[in-house]
Amino acid sequence: MDTHNARTELGAPARSELLANWRVLAFATVGAGLGFSALGYTLGPLIVPLQNEFGWGRGQITLASLWSSLGMAVALPFVGPLLDRYGVKRVAAVSLPLFAMTVFALSRFGGGLALFLVLYGITGVLGVGTSAVTYAKAVVERFDRRRGLALGIMATGLGLAGLGLPPLMAAVIASGGWRNAYLTLALLALVPLILLAFTKFDSPSKGAGVSTLVDPDPAPSVRQSLATREFWTLAVSFFLLGWALLSMVPHFIPMLIDTGVDPVRAALLASFVGVGTVVGRPILGWLIDRYYATHVAIPMFVAAALGCVLLLVGGASFAPLTALLIGIGFGAEIDLMSYLSSKYIHPLNFGALYSYIYSAFMIGSAIGPVVAGYLFDSTDSYRTALVIAAAFLCSGSLTLASLPRYDRAAPRTAPRETEALPLERSV
Repeated sequence: MDTHNARTELGAPARSELLANWRVLAFATVGAGLGFSALGYTLGPLIVPLQNEFGWGRGQITLASLWSSLGMAVALPFVGPLLDRYGVKRVAAVSLPLFAMTVFALSRFGGGLALFLVLYGITGVLGVGTSAVTYAKAVVERFDRRRGLALGIMATGLGLAGLGLPPLMAAVIASGGWRNAYLTLALLALVPLILLAFTKFDSPSKGAGVSTLVDPDPAPSVRQSLATREFWTLAVSFFLLGWALLSMVPHFIPMLIDTGVDPVRAALLASFVGVGTVVGRPILGWLIDRYYATHVAIPMFVAAALGCVLLLVGGASFAPLTALLIGIGFGAEIDLMSYLSSKYIHPLNFGALYSYIYSAFMIGSAIGPVVAGYLFDSTDSYRTALVIAAAFLCSGSLTLASLPRYDRAAPRTAPRETEALPLERSV
């Protein structure tokens, strides 16, 4: 269960968290939007140009998402412990330029599906430090009473990316071709590195002294935590939700183009995913600081399932509404995954264990678009993919609802005011 940050327990006003840690929050917000997750938003505008130039099927092109996510899923269990041991700043300082370099390599790509997929896989491995795991850890370390709101603000970076990147990439492709789209993304990926240089972080929490201050009970081992019901419930739930919410995102633009919509206009309509995310995330964050988080988020997932049904029944005319509802659900998902993980995972193990949960989410969110693409290639329709997405949204919500309530567990003993706080140091 959750433990409170020692500084907050010692009486620091909750509102001061935002004022004291705004630089960290700004870095996490920008980084979340322009890091690895940006690849998912930019693949949609690239599907048709890549299909036209290389003759690949849509299922083959969306395999890029699977390869990059699998690359990240393989690397996350190694990077999670590094975040716990060395801290966010050191991990991000290495990963951000490596990620930008691999995206730049995609702009120089010369042909061959196998090489294309390998390059995407490398972006997942080398860009692992630019994932939401890194930015969520930065926020969880510095926020307690406003943790939900802070995670919501951080996740608006993803929403703004979903809102702005598809039309930006479509415009760049229309004026200069698909290679310039990757070049633009590589340059944008370096922006968080500039913010990182001006942001201070606490030293990684290590040693028995810090553990005693935060929680008098020793932290369970990672192996012990991996065997708990809570861990597997979170992993399964977010695998299903990731599959459902991300399966149609890269297909919105080609689906609209198939109905005769201009590619740039199709990208603008698909950007409603970003609108829903930007609107939904800070509201959700504010609510989960005040109410039981799962009960707040599940209605958003059900609304996203309804959007899939509307698209199934009403056709492409419902695409903007579906995109909006899926964006709201996607906003709830990332926030909820970070927030609930911080409630059920001991803070000293957060990086290691959250990396596994996020890996499950990444694998689900990668498989979903690939399955949708191959279903389209074989049936010339997205109907089956929409049915699967709606079903997984409902089943993932039911799985989350089975979690034991963290707000009814016996509270951990808070540190006494007479205990000394560890000195903070910058890394």
